[in-house]
Amino acid sequence: MKYLMHAFFAVLFFVACDSSPKQLGEKFTAQKTISVDEVANQLKSQSTLQDVQIEGIIDKSCKGEGCWFTIKDAQGSEILFDIKDKKFKVPTNSPGKTAIVLADAEVDSTADQKFNLWVKGLMFK
Repeated sequence: MKYLMHAFFAVLFFVACDSSPKQLGEKFTAQKTISVDEVANQLKSQSTLQDVQIEGIIDKSCKGEGCWFTIKDAQGSEILFDIKDKKFKVPTNSPGKTAIVLADAEVDSTADQKFNLWVKGLMFK
């Protein structure tokens, strides 16, 4: 009985101390999430969007510094998300995970991609 109780508390301790990040960067509450396609549509009428929440599946992420990741749009094109001011690092095991991203978006007429996404916070579902 004593051994069983020790085992129970050991398991409880490891579950409670799960170090896998659920939220990185600025803390926020998920609400009114949109897709990267909706961001692109909104940027046709506005040059910037502040604190937009984008939901999608991470396709690729930076393996070196953890400073960027991509989410595909409806056509399968990769949309690049840069971590604003490099305030946190994206885990290398992020691809394939569903995430909600708190970001600022702006039109960029100088690059191939039509807009920039600056990530302020990241939440894994």
